[in-house]
Amino acid sequence: MAINVDKYSADNSPLVSVIMPAYNAERFIKEAIASLQAQTHKNWELIVIDDGSKDSTCKILESVAEKDSRIRILKNEKNMGVAQTRNRGLEILKGDYAALLDSDDYWHPQMLSKMIARAEETKADIIYCSYEMVDEENKKLCSDFLVPEKTDFESSIVRSVITCSTSLITKEFAQSHRFPTGVYHEDIAMWFSALREGCTACGVKEVLAAYRQHPGSRSAGKIKSAKRRWAVYRKHLKLPFFKSVSTMIQYAYYGFIKFKRIN
Repeated sequence: MAINVDKYSADNSPLVSVIMPAYNAERFIKEAIASLQAQTHKNWELIVIDDGSKDSTCKILESVAEKDSRIRILKNEKNMGVAQTRNRGLEILKGDYAALLDSDDYWHPQMLSKMIARAEETKADIIYCSYEMVDEENKKLCSDFLVPEKTDFESSIVRSVITCSTSLITKEFAQSHRFPTGVYHEDIAMWFSALREGCTACGVKEVLAAYRQHPGSRSAGKIKSAKRRWAVYRKHLKLPFFKSVSTMIQYAYYGFIKFKRIN
């Protein structure tokens, strides 16, 4: 029997629009969606956008959506990339909040309920949480990444604490911000820009999500990642050269601390 979204909206709890871009995601997307379906907060819609997958992603999505009316499947006419795909989701969401869940990550059951509680308490534009880093088999790669209770622009550019799969944003923020195109680290570029504008961001210290690293993930390859981050500093944020150098050194230090216990 299909799950009826109407029964979940009847309790007047906030509706959360979860945006999930998907490209050749057959290996992990079912687990990602199952983690959403297991949430203690039930009033959500999932906007999953297939970006031209060539594997069985679409078949998996159709099978799952048949049984849960909260899941909306969209398909890009051509491959648009993750930034434009996420932006397409932001343009059509219905929720009081929006959450971003990548197709190879997953959430712990109380993710949404605790993030919403923090949002209601702080009235912040962005809520983020601590997370664990896992491999393809869900084995922990290193110590959990524990976030501070607050961050701002100057803090975030040296130590990124907001990631897509660990963030909840207000409807107002979602309506006024878009992921930039033409930059590889479009996610941190948007968070940095928003914080520099004066948007507020507060954290949940509890580990509520799992961030997956595998050979096909965009985060794989630390040297390439560092080069692309440098491009965000210089081209997107237009930081002065010496400030970029100083910021990069601090970022490298925090990155070493973050990953030093990888097995």
